[in-house]
Amino acid sequence: MRENKNTTIKDALILCAITLVLGLVLAGVYEITKEPIEKAQAQNDKNACEQVISAVEGASIGEGGEELAEKANEYLTLHRLGYSEEEGEVAEEASDSYSKYVQVQSVKEITKDGKKAGYVFLADAKKGYGGKISFVMGEIQGVVTGLEITSQSETAGLGANCEKPAFKDKFSYENGIRYPKDDSLPMYYKAGTTPKDEGGQIEAMSGATVTSKGITNAIKGLLFYAKSLEREVETDE
Repeated sequence: MRENKNTTIKDALILCAITLVLGLVLAGVYEITKEPIEKAQAQNDKNACEQVISAVEGASIGEGGEELAEKANEYLTLHRLGYSEEEGEVAEEASDSYSKYVQVQSVKEITKDGKKAGYVFLADAKKGYGGKISFVMGEIQGVVTGLEITSQSETAGLGANCEKPAFKDKFSYENGIRYPKDDSLPMYYKAGTTPKDEGGQIEAMSGATVTSKGITNAIKGLLFYAKSLEREVETDE
């Protein structure tokens, strides 16, 4: 009996030692790969920012910062999807607050001919079919300048098609997509149906309505916030 007990203790110690070694190896691998991964992601985001404004002549990426992102997220928390600014304002986050659909990671100004013209948002659509969908969107005077998907875990052949031109090019600058003319309208319409606002709605991907809805709800929130920024500028003037 005592021999069996000693064997059990010995096996437990060996297992602990193996676990400790593996933990140290994984920690080492993480530290080694952390910086290259962060650099690659930063370069990917930079390329996406440049891509979403590439169709706007004379446009460039200006200043940005965490403060702008915090301001955006605070606003999205206090306003609800599908309502006007006045009707949808809440004192604290609600179940249908825009913050339930989108989280802003960074905001950068767009400058055109040396003047501030709009914004580039680096954000996460929080209600994709497979989880969050990271994307970059440009906006000038309420018009979407472009969309780039930077990370997604959607279903291959369905929601994952959000990365392909057939979907993201619907948000090209030449198409003039903007916030819907009515707050209650979604920014997508199902395939085979007719849009109620051609300038403010896009056709959902066939077989991937959840992904389409997740992205367009996020974009609608960002355009909703951008409208408030334009009003601030008008008031200052």
